[in-house]
Amino acid sequence: MKNILFALLILFLITLPVLIFPQDWSKDDTVIEEYLPENVTLNTGGIESLLNEPLTLTDCLAIALKNNIQLQIDRLEYNRVYQSKHGARQSFLPDLTVAGERQKTTVLDSTGATAAENFDDKIDVSLTEKVPLGGTISFTHDLSWNTNRSDRPTDKPSRLWTLTFSQPLLKGFGFDIGYSDVVLADLDYQIEEFRLHDAVQNTIFLVKEAYLEVLTQKKFIVATEGAIERSQQLKDISLAKVEAKLATRRDVLSADIILAQDKSDQIDAQRKYEDALDILKNVIGVDLQHHITMAIDTLTFTPITIKEEEWLQLAMERNSTIKLQEMVLEKGDFEVKLARSNRLPDLALEGVVSRLDDRDFLRDSRRNDIIGRITLSYPILNLNNRAEHQRAKIAKRQTERTLENTRRDVLLAVRASIRNLRIGAERIEILRKNINASKEKITFSTTMFNLGRASNLDITDAQKDLLDAEVDYAQELSDFYLEQARLEQLLGGHPIINYNPRGEE
Repeated sequence: MKNILFALLILFLITLPVLIFPQDWSKDDTVIEEYLPENVTLNTGGIESLLNEPLTLTDCLAIALKNNIQLQIDRLEYNRVYQSKHGARQSFLPDLTVAGERQKTTVLDSTGATAAENFDDKIDVSLTEKVPLGGTISFTHDLSWNTNRSDRPTDKPSRLWTLTFSQPLLKGFGFDIGYSDVVLADLDYQIEEFRLHDAVQNTIFLVKEAYLEVLTQKKFIVATEGAIERSQQLKDISLAKVEAKLATRRDVLSADIILAQDKSDQIDAQRKYEDALDILKNVIGVDLQHHITMAIDTLTFTPITIKEEEWLQLAMERNSTIKLQEMVLEKGDFEVKLARSNRLPDLALEGVVSRLDDRDFLRDSRRNDIIGRITLSYPILNLNNRAEHQRAKIAKRQTERTLENTRRDVLLAVRASIRNLRIGAERIEILRKNINASKEKITFSTTMFNLGRASNLDITDAQKDLLDAEVDYAQELSDFYLEQARLEQLLGGHPIINYNPRGEE
């Protein structure tokens, strides 16, 4: 019967906090090794396969979410914090201690020979468990016996079991306070989740930025190649007209100058294109020596519908920086609560029940003890805990101001992005018209030059206007899509359109 009661007591101690405050033990049972979107399941072989083909933006994003070095560092920090949360679960389990001891006493006679040997053996078992409202309950069971090797009448063990209960009534009272290490570990874990989500969104933005820069610089190369071809044709025509006495050497020199400028622009564009490729390879985390190509060369313009009110609301609800600060504030609230509890007097209710069953016939055979007491302690003035409480309150107010400032910054950034998208769409339409007008100007100037009614300066001016318009258009289009990427980052990754850049038809 005693063994059954003992087993039931152990089971009670182990399951008490879990039964009253059940925990999700199945969640996060293993470390999350990857933090990737559900559709990203790339392994090393999959990445190598993608790198051997022309890359789309989706390909680059998938590779970066797997390989980006900074994101890997952030993911490891996330896993480290997870381990702290996982380890904090130990507070829900009892502390079991088993200790054994043997003391040997040798009695010598007058000749120095061994007259008797006494052995004192002791085994102590203790089990301590927190209870839901911040107290503790512990059970100890001690076995001890003495053995005389010469005469063995006292080798029957004595047993002492003790059940101790302590419950704070002011300081340390409550489930959250009693398990504050678990609560703090869980809050740190949630903070790190939002921090990692912010790192993922930042990586996505950097990939889009690098990808768009590659396409922009590629467009600059194409534009300068077209300008070189037009300048070469103009030079050939000018040489022919000089031979026919229909133009002067000045026309040839003008054509040479603009041809040289176009070649210089092409060299600069090629350098910037290679730099942009290196930046993209660095962001997606591949070997810088690896040769990569893009699946498209240019971007096509896709207008979007501005949804200002909806986007502003989404930013307040989903922005990862705001969510991160909200979790920091939630932790600050709990730290204030914990510091407030520590200011209270240490008032506790304690009870002890023990039973001694001593089978040594030389001592009293049995004894039962029941002790109940109330303890109260409070430091003089309690300056340290009062100061800690004030520090926690000040830190919370700082976090509240930081959160307010973060929300304002996000709103300003979203409003600025919306304005940039509106203006960008208008500028793109204007630059389109400029390109068409510059092409017509080149055609008209060339016709007039061929008729001898104008110099090739009109053609070179028109060609410069066309090159400038094409470069400005490519840059504006890239800025337009980059602004979309920035806005999506502000919205916590919420897509504002189904963005899938494709080549010009």
